Amino acid sequence: MNENKKIAFNSAILFVRLCIVSVISLISARLVLQALGASNYGLYNVVGGIVALLNVVNTAMITTTYRYIAYELGKGEKGNPNKVFNSSLAIHVLFGLLILVMGLPLGEWYVSNYLNVPKESLSDAHFVLRVSILTTMISTILVPYQGLLVAFEKFYVSAVIDIITQVLKLVAVFALCYAIGNKLRIYALIMMSYTLVSSTMFLLYSYRFHHLTCRLRINKDWILYREMFSFSGWILFGACSSVGKTQGSAMVINYFFGTIVNAAFAVANQVENFILMFSRMLNQAAVPQITKSFSSGNQERSVKLASYISKYTYILMSLVAFPLIVEMDFVLGVWLKDVPDGATEFCQLIIFGALIGCMGEGIPALTQASGKIKIFQLILSTLSLLGLPISFVCYKFGAVPYTILIVYCGISLLEAVIRLILLKRILNINIRYFIVTSYSRMLYITVPLVVVYVLFDSSSFSVGQHLVALIGLEMFLLLDILVFGVDKTEKQIINNKVKNFKFSRLCKK
Repeated sequence: MNENKKIAFNSAILFVRLCIVSVISLISARLVLQALGASNYGLYNVVGGIVALLNVVNTAMITTTYRYIAYELGKGEKGNPNKVFNSSLAIHVLFGLLILVMGLPLGEWYVSNYLNVPKESLSDAHFVLRVSILTTMISTILVPYQGLLVAFEKFYVSAVIDIITQVLKLVAVFALCYAIGNKLRIYALIMMSYTLVSSTMFLLYSYRFHHLTCRLRINKDWILYREMFSFSGWILFGACSSVGKTQGSAMVINYFFGTIVNAAFAVANQVENFILMFSRMLNQAAVPQITKSFSSGNQERSVKLASYISKYTYILMSLVAFPLIVEMDFVLGVWLKDVPDGATEFCQLIIFGALIGCMGEGIPALTQASGKIKIFQLILSTLSLLGLPISFVCYKFGAVPYTILIVYCGISLLEAVIRLILLKRILNINIRYFIVTSYSRMLYITVPLVVVYVLFDSSSFSVGQHLVALIGLEMFLLLDILVFGVDKTEKQIINNKVKNFKFSRLCKK
């Protein structure tokens, strides 16, 4: 299997995983909201948000692990992935202990002094916090094993593990609806079990099939430790800004509006996570190839992959996002038994922001492959964090709850432009190539969609009409993509595929 076919195969695997996991997640979200109620559901997401601020370590380090292992694999016989793995594991053990030692007292302090919850729910909040921090510590230590599989492009293994654990979680959540006792605490224990089972399965597979790479050894290459610490530190800074955008927003909303509005925001986050899985799908499949190509000296291929990943990510997300934005009221009504007030506006804006944010999706992977991430992360992450104080000031002057998402939409648009500028400055890459092959195509696709959204009104539709509208919107979007989203070469490839398909069908007849 050649490298491009491998990306296509891994993308297909991730797509299958995405479909299965998404359906399970949506069902689970409805059951959890039904079992816990809006207030407890909002409470869990706020407290979970505190832990998520610590869990960004996982995000940073898994990126560091697979980047450095993939880089070593790209060197061929000259590489030493085992040394990288052991360095990563040692760093993770240290971070895991820091999460426990620092995260627990800080979290307890925040819950006791600043969390806006009823007094009778305060002990539950503390329980959820302690369980979540313990889970985060253990999963952090085991993250290198997941990064190892990404570097080796064993996405089918990750897909199987994710599907198995999601099914187990769904069964547990279904049982939660009929459980007797404190359901919020039970749900916290369910989430802990889900995380630990998943992490353990990654560990067992790694030792069974990649034992040479993950063989435990003491590594005293302090230069490598310093390099990985520096890289992970800047990735961590970026991950903190990303989580701050979501979980920090939840805290600001909770401060001004309470847990009921938090429930609406939590629903929007569920929808965003569903949408973002489409952006991560192609990115995950291509990132190891981008890194290996860069380390072997083939920068031209890395740039092409990053550009096309950006465009195709936007296309994939549009296929899901556009019909959802237009028919959000109907979709939420079907999905959730009780739709929290304001959930529609939150969901529409968060999806729109996610679409804008995926412009230039392949650029971060390109900068990570080069290792030159300091300036990139410093500027973009700082810009993203500015959304919180801006929104806080807006709320002080009486802004509506979803104002924070409007602010972040504007910031995401600015970030899309700055990514291109930084790409030119940091790697000296001709950004005209990105503009022509990626950004311009996104713009061509978007303009007709905006026109349809403004003119479309389904408020008086029946259930059947809503379903027909969703299909019609999807067909219009596909036509829009075929006309404006693909270039001449891609259109020729599609035409050839269609002709070959028709010819093979005729031959069979």
